Amino acid sequence: MQINIGDKVRFLSEIGGGRVTRIIDAKTVMVLNEENDFEIPTLKSDLVVIESQSEGNSSSSHSLSTTKQPVQSAKSETLKVKKEDIYFAFVPRAGYEATSSPLELYLINDTNSILLYNFFNQKNEKFEGITTGNVDPNSKILLTEFDQKDLGTLSAFHFQILYYQAGDFTPKAPLSKTVKIQAVKFYKSNSYKITDYFHEEVILHQLTGDDIDHKFDELSQKDFNKVIREKESKETKVQSPKLNPKTNILEVDLHINKLIDSVTGFSNADILNFQMDKFHEVMRENESNKGKKIVFIHGIGNGTLKQKVLSELKRKYKKHNYQDASFKEYGYGATLITIK
Repeated sequence: MQINIGDKVRFLSEIGGGRVTRIIDAKTVMVLNEENDFEIPTLKSDLVVIESQSEGNSSSSHSLSTTKQPVQSAKSETLKVKKEDIYFAFVPRAGYEATSSPLELYLINDTNSILLYNFFNQKNEKFEGITTGNVDPNSKILLTEFDQKDLGTLSAFHFQILYYQAGDFTPKAPLSKTVKIQAVKFYKSNSYKITDYFHEEVILHQLTGDDIDHKFDELSQKDFNKVIREKESKETKVQSPKLNPKTNILEVDLHINKLIDSVTGFSNADILNFQMDKFHEVMRENESNKGKKIVFIHGIGNGTLKQKVLSELKRKYKKHNYQDASFKEYGYGATLITIK
């Protein structure tokens, strides 16, 4: 299902809806809930569009191909064609540093033909079909997105591409290319370059031509593992939930600076999502510990985090008791939950 920024949508699995504010990846969008003004990451499969954004604003989003809709016509962003070539590009998400960002994978059709494509991941010796579809002449389309944690599992990509033009046309041989991936390339800032196809710096790779070097980098897997270890050591959590030995209460500080070292590139919605992920993680870990008391320290602030916590308690954790935590111990910015 095609969903664009600005579309008004309804939830399928629960009451309510809102308006799409951001495309997160090929399967997920951010929805501004019309009932409580919270932004909620939601699977596209759990939404139905009830009011589409006008075509005049469609340039703010890209058509996304998914495995649930294996063949679809691509509504793509127009490019200025210079030569008959095909590329793919890794594009960092807006607002993130390139070397620590989720990466969007685009197929770029810099030709005058419609391209019919199949795209596969290769992990070890096994190929996995990811998406299939078509992309208009002189256009680009988002194929999928990779999180940083997924990069180390990539072995190669495989593209199968057919050319098509209506009317008089000299058939071209199909393109079938396997491109080996060395994931350490993504962690090197000098890998990202300015191109004609994007405003930001990207990793661009050409699929057409006779002299293609399909290896992203000649660094070994050992080098990649070293980079990952260094990265993880810099991103350790500042503080984990702790058990107060005097009260036997599990204390969880949801202030973002207590959960992660740096929020560079995070929007307010990203920060709230990170905090709520920690809330749900702790609740899941303790849902079978009857009688367990947990204090979530959310602070006062503008009340957004507190209201989100209370909203989730009412929606997902109805059977548990909750109340304001001790003002003496935690001030006015904490909620006490008793697991039932």
